[in-house]
Amino acid sequence: MMRLNEDDMFPSTPGKVKIERAHSMNRQFHRCFASTGTMFLWALFLIALTASYLSFESFVDSSSRYFNSSWGGMRWEMQIRTSATPRRAGGKSVLLTGAAGFVGTHVSMALRKRGDGVVGLDNFNSYYDPSLKKARKAVLASHGVFVVEGDINDARLLSKLFDVVPFTHVMHLAAQAGVRYAIENPASYVHSNIAGLVALLEACKSADPQPAIVWASSSSVYGLNEKVPFSESDRTDRPASLYAATKKAGEEITHTYNHIYGLSITGLRFFTVYGPWGRPDMAYFSFTRNILQGKPITVYRGKNRADLARDFTYIDDIVRGCVASLDTASKSTGSGGSKRGPAQFRIFNLGNTSPVTVPALVRILEQHLKVKATINEVEMPGNGDVPFTHANISFARAELGYNPTTNLEVGLKKFVKWYLSYYGYNPRSTARTSKSL
Repeated sequence: MMRLNEDDMFPSTPGKVKIERAHSMNRQFHRCFASTGTMFLWALFLIALTASYLSFESFVDSSSRYFNSSWGGMRWEMQIRTSATPRRAGGKSVLLTGAAGFVGTHVSMALRKRGDGVVGLDNFNSYYDPSLKKARKAVLASHGVFVVEGDINDARLLSKLFDVVPFTHVMHLAAQAGVRYAIENPASYVHSNIAGLVALLEACKSADPQPAIVWASSSSVYGLNEKVPFSESDRTDRPASLYAATKKAGEEITHTYNHIYGLSITGLRFFTVYGPWGRPDMAYFSFTRNILQGKPITVYRGKNRADLARDFTYIDDIVRGCVASLDTASKSTGSGGSKRGPAQFRIFNLGNTSPVTVPALVRILEQHLKVKATINEVEMPGNGDVPFTHANISFARAELGYNPTTNLEVGLKKFVKWYLSYYGYNPRSTARTSKSL
């Protein structure tokens, strides 16, 4: 093999150093200096190349996030605008939070069917099976309602939504639901029901134009109140659960934003909503599942073994109340965070006015399912549940024209029909049939 020349192995830097071959010490010194200089230039070159590469990667990554993230990008903005555009003269453009939830899905559908523009927002959390929420989202998509996957605590997302669309109304239904879950995860209630509400109100008060806001409070705010039926003027300062406390806090927070910033606010106190596409954590839903699977159900008893009772309200009646609240909401009076005058502030009960005991609910389910339930009666634990609810709806009837029409027997029949269709259960295959009733 050809032996490499020393000068080939350690070349000098051209035009910089002339190696004096006559002196060995100088030659070694210059070779070392030349080698170091070359390495230094190569190092600079590699640093520059790396910096350029990282800058390019950052640009590509940013571009990729812009075009392909769950929100943002030209295609995303086009979907938002299309979904928000009304299809009827004088139609509303509504941002609906919690759109993949039970009530949110039904309200979105009702608004879209009559020609309003609707953009949904939901974080698809795992409080209950997210696949049910995804299925609701698919139904909404088939009717032209675009649902953004995101959190109401994301101020950047909310700001972007209001930049893309000048929403006329906000229907705020996103919340951490459930009374008993607060014992396991109290922080989730503060995060969603208080911090999330404030984040949304901040976006609304800074929007131009400011939207009118309708939001879901809860009958739970009546807490330990024993006066029945519950009226909007009753005291609500004795919550029985953290969930109720966060909803009561929400009512005070919305009043503050109404007073300071001129936001038009309507709060709705829902009373035990049920029906097709409902929440699996609700008693009627879990009772249905367990009865069909031959599992026992737990029925709580109050003091002195009194039956618990709820003012069960069918989803279609709730939807009519929500839509009527949007239709009668006055415009906000602020602009860019400044108030020009007093703004509308209202709170309504949305219930059925006919409380039914839990044992009666179970009997109706047994009839529709044609299956006998195995019941374990247990004294009600101190987990935040209240013994009864009963709505006075005279204010909503007068102001909204609200008039519930579906009783529990009819509503549960519709729910059971949906449940069997969606989950594919066949009650006839169960060992205990109607003959054992």
